[in-house]
Amino acid sequence: MKEKNHLFSATGIPSLFLIFGVLMLVILSLLGYGTSRQDLRASSLSLEQTSAYYNACSEAADFYSELVQTLEGFQAQAKTETAYYQLVSDYLNSQENVEWDSEEHTAEYVKAFSDTQSLAVKVSVFWTDCTADSTTSDNAASDTINAGLDVTSSNIAGILSWNTVVTADWNPDNSQSVYKGE
Repeated sequence: MKEKNHLFSATGIPSLFLIFGVLMLVILSLLGYGTSRQDLRASSLSLEQTSAYYNACSEAADFYSELVQTLEGFQAQAKTETAYYQLVSDYLNSQENVEWDSEEHTAEYVKAFSDTQSLAVKVSVFWTDCTADSTTSDNAASDTINAGLDVTSSNIAGILSWNTVVTADWNPDNSQSVYKGE
């Protein structure tokens, strides 16, 4: 006698499709979870790097503001250009993260914000004779104000460059083997 097994074909094939569908959804959800964890890690690293950069920029801006105020005091204190630059040299050589170039009258502030990058700010220091004709300085001051610039800082110091500098060699990650077609 032949028995027809319609019950298996009626419930077996849809069950297999259901199991396969659930398995596919589980795999897709695991892949999505892995990708989201990688995105979270990359975002966290990016946030740390960006925060460190802006903290270094803030410290460099504070250095520049403090330098301008100190230079204003030296300008009023010094009678000659050599005495002024000697005061500036003594002050900047005592500062941390600052290199003074006495020939070019420039100071370079370098602040590391990661293992591989630093912020480098180069500032030029100027001598202005305070005993110059007041009408000329008044006209220059009004021209500078009209240009929207700060009179004191533009006459005493100026930022020449504000750059991010790579301080380490780049070493590629060769830990994952790549198929080369051989």
